[in-house]
Order: sequence, then C-alpha cells, then structure tokens
Amino acid sequence: MSTKFMFAILIALTAPFGFSGTTFTTNLPAGDTIVNIGGTTDGAAASGGANQDLWYQPFNSSSQLLEVTLQPGTYAFRLIDATDAAFLFPALTGAQLAEIGDGGWTFNSPWTTDYMVFDSSAASDPNESQLFSGAINPSGATFSGPAAAYSAAMIGGYYNQIVVAGGRYTGTPANQFTISGSPETLIFVVPDYALGDNGGIDSVLIGSVPEPGTAWLLAIGVASVKIAKNGLTALRLRR
Repeated sequence: MSTKFMFAILIALTAPFGFSGTTFTTNLPAGDTIVNIGGTTDGAAASGGANQDLWYQPFNSSSQLLEVTLQPGTYAFRLIDATDAAFLFPALTGAQLAEIGDGGWTFNSPWTTDYMVFDSSAASDPNESQLFSGAINPSGATFSGPAAAYSAAMIGGYYNQIVVAGGRYTGTPANQFTISGSPETLIFVVPDYALGDNGGIDSVLIGSVPEPGTAWLLAIGVASVKIAKNGLTALRLRR
C-alpha cells in the first residue's frame, strides 16, 4: 500500500462533518501558512459588475472572519489539497490534514476553486471590493467534484495565479503579492453570498518569495503524478 494512499484513508476517516474556516502555521516550513476557506462559512455579501466581477462585504456565518496577518514582504498563493499537503509536509498531523479540503468548494452542485482576499478594512467599509482573487478558471468552467476542479487548476496553470488591481476577470493576472510598510491582515472568502447550499473547503498555501522552500518545487511534480493517475496529460518539469 502506497504512502499517499494511506494518507488518503487517514484524511477520509478524520474529515469533519461540519466546518468553519481555519488557518495554521505549525508543522510547516517557516513563513508558510495554510488557509482553509469554508464553502459554507466564509463568503461575501454583495457583488457587482459583469459576471460578478467585484465583491464586497466579507463575512463569516459565525461572525469569526477568516483572517491571516502577514508581515511586509512578497508572497505567493497556491491551491493545495489534503493529499498533496500530506505528501509535501509529512509533519502535519491527522487533525491538520482533516482541515484541508479535497481541492475546491461547491455551490448547489458544480465545483470550483476560486477564492477572494480582502483587506481587513473591507469588513467595515461596504464599498471596498476584494484586494485580489485567486485560482480563477479563465473560462468560468465548473466541475463534477473537487478532484476534477483541482486537476483543472493544475493543468490550466491557474492554481497559483492571483488577479490583482481589479475584478476577478478584469484585473491583472499575477503570481505574487507584495505587502509594504507594515503588517496587513487579509480576509479569505469564497465568491458567494448564499452559503446554505454550499459544501467543500478551498485550501490555499501561502509562502514567502523568493524563498518559499523546496515543497513549492515538489508540488508541481506531485500534481503530475495525480493528473497521470486520473488519465490526464501529466505536467512536465522543464529542465
């Protein structure tokens, strides 16, 4: 029995029935954080623009906003699922792995990977839109399950892409975000205001740039193995 298969069984046995967004830094390389956005708990109350390009008023269903405070510096943000996290960070406990999602979140029945990040000031300013968005499928496609949504993000190359300086579809694609001057508190949500029919956990790994650790390099290789097992074209590392 493979190590990754054993981890997958552990995750399935320990996954929570109910979930509220969580974050943790323990048992990760220094400077890394994993944010687990609850599809049923962390949303935004209002949207505007074509195709819900801009969102406003982040909230949490239990009034505990999903926040992360980052020190000044440059950061990368990428999707991660529980299986890859177990492989890349073997020090993570079963309880931590149970907090990490299977690759996406769902509204009604289609699954997606997109998420949004607000500055903490948006919690009190109803006119302040998202600071940036992440893991946006360019075509707006949705999928039958979290694994399919996650694989599509890896193949499509948007698993580690954020969209800054504008809306989800009209902003500028980027692969890093810089915090200058003083620490900044960020709020993480999914782009939805009616969370009662949602499900899933959208997990994001935050790492400092330019030294995010070897795990970030290994992540592409792990994705290649997973995609190949699903009968899809494997990603190849350039030499």
